[in-house]
Amino acid sequence: MSDAISITAIRDMYPEEWVIAKVTEVDEANVPVAGIVLVHHPDEETIFESLQAYRAEHPAMRLYTFFTGSVIPEGVHLAFPFG
Repeated sequence: MSDAISITAIRDMYPEEWVIAKVTEVDEANVPVAGIVLVHHPDEETIFESLQAYRAEHPAMRLYTFFTGSVIPEGVHLAFPFG
C-alpha cells in the first residue's frame, strides 16, 4: 500500500476529482489531515460505487471522501445575511 500523504497534497495531485482516502492522521478536531489514496476519479457516481464496495469489504476502515475542486461553481456568488 502507498505511503500516507497530506490531504492538501492529495488535493494538488488530483485537481477537480473525487477522492477516497484511508485516513491515517487527524487533527485535534478529528478532521482528516493525511491519508492513503484508494481511488480517485472525476466522476462522482464512480466514486460512490467504489465507496460502497470499500465499505462492504472494510467496514471498520475510516474513509474520507471529498472533491478536490471548487464546491461552488465559477460565476456563482453567495450572500450570507448578518444581524
